[in-house]
Amino acid sequence: MSFDAEEVRADFPILDREVGDGQPLVYLDNAATTQTPDRVSSVEKAYYDEYNANVHRGIHTLSHEASVAYEDAHDRLAEFVGADGREEMVFTKNATEAVNLVAYGLADRLGPEDAIVTTEMEHHASLVTWQQLAERTGADLRYVEVDDDGTLDVEQAKDVVDGDVEIVSVAHVSNVLGTVNPVRELADLAHDAGGVVVVDGAQSVPTRPVDVEELGADFLAFSGHKMAGPTGIGCLYGREELLEEMEPFLFGGEMIRHVTFDESTWNELPWKFEAGTPPIAEGIALAEAADYLDELGMDAVREHENELAQYLLRELAERENAETYGPPPGVERTGLVAFNVDGVHGHDLSELLDDRGIAVRAGDHCTQPLHDILDVPGSVRASFYVYSTRQDVDALLDATEDAPARRDDLLASERYHDSVLDHFKRQPNAGGLADPTFSKHSAETSCGDDGEFHVDVAGDGTIAEIGFVSQSCAVSSAVASILADDLEGRPVEALTNLEGRIEELLEGQYPDMRKECVVGPEDVIREGATEHLDAARGASGAATD
Repeated sequence: MSFDAEEVRADFPILDREVGDGQPLVYLDNAATTQTPDRVSSVEKAYYDEYNANVHRGIHTLSHEASVAYEDAHDRLAEFVGADGREEMVFTKNATEAVNLVAYGLADRLGPEDAIVTTEMEHHASLVTWQQLAERTGADLRYVEVDDDGTLDVEQAKDVVDGDVEIVSVAHVSNVLGTVNPVRELADLAHDAGGVVVVDGAQSVPTRPVDVEELGADFLAFSGHKMAGPTGIGCLYGREELLEEMEPFLFGGEMIRHVTFDESTWNELPWKFEAGTPPIAEGIALAEAADYLDELGMDAVREHENELAQYLLRELAERENAETYGPPPGVERTGLVAFNVDGVHGHDLSELLDDRGIAVRAGDHCTQPLHDILDVPGSVRASFYVYSTRQDVDALLDATEDAPARRDDLLASERYHDSVLDHFKRQPNAGGLADPTFSKHSAETSCGDDGEFHVDVAGDGTIAEIGFVSQSCAVSSAVASILADDLEGRPVEALTNLEGRIEELLEGQYPDMRKECVVGPEDVIREGATEHLDAARGASGAATD
């Protein structure tokens, strides 16, 4: 079974849009959010137009119709992933909340003598959750390592999944490497050790057939907005007996059975975990998205995505200035490729691509530890879906040609202040200082850049010299240089009140979409100066005491 992506595109009106100066949209950011077909948005609109009412709370026609549709949506999503019924399908607001719900519910199983195992390629939604749970319970947190080829080291996994393991959590598909992980093999290890298995299905449920029984999953989290559905809704599959044992994550209306002034009892599954007014319209629309994908055929979706990813991998492998991450060409992966082009930071490349109408994702993709292993501050990710075509890949390949020269032309354009290109090229303050008075690393600022300021303070409290070390984008590197020039000779206290200074120096001449790249260095040096002065005051106070 297969489908024609060109015909599928007709179902998605947004793909007819032009961006920038009239460039046709080439949407390759599907691992972040997919587009929504007409029939799904129409179903959501129909709810509001025809039977908008709260569920389970009214003996009138609209409430009854809404309740039936919302309950049926649970059945449909349960069927989509091979669950037994609505009792095993909880609607949340996203996959992140679903993982957190599980962590909260399983916390009572953990103590200092127990262990949680996850992998080095996890999304922050999972990794940070287990990190925090381990910290609060005293449990040991272990990681299955990623091999050089972008796959999990299953032999090493056998060493870390042992008898004290209570939870094993694994991404079915990596959102950076595209790797399809051997979930069943890890699940068997976990179950043999007496643990439960939590699967992050955010990148797999939308892109391939998923059956929780075949995976051996005790829990599976996924999101609606990555599978042609609406935003604001996620799903948690959980084995019924485990959900019955778990305490609710949220309390309030709908999730209760009976309430007195002294105690409360909980509703039946899945409503026990759906406190308050739930995502009614979103749930009903997500069921329609599941119908849409099943009509295309999930095997066909998997084959289509893999074919496009393999094509892009092969083409990039022919380029000496491109580096890709994850399994090599010829090994099945999901429909995404993360890569870098030598000499051009991902944020700069993303802006160049946007000028051609091409939407990609650039940064660490909520996987900072994985990018540390890859030894790069970030990457550019192109990701495909059912409406993506080989022509889209060709457009991407063409737009990445001569990227360094095009980047310089971009910085020289009227879009940016003249000082940006000048300082990016010269960077007179680039390089660290041997013995700075204080330093401050960006620690991955909000825009995902990676740099460090070094500041030398003279005896009179003024700035003697500022240096910086940067793996940041061209814009942030230029801004760091501009700030370093501007701040030398000023009192160190002036650095704590920098907000808006770079805006003045650039006279507001930069694209709004790059604002975080512009203000990021200012935030870093301001925070560094504040910490330095606070420490100096603390030391002075301690000496006085």
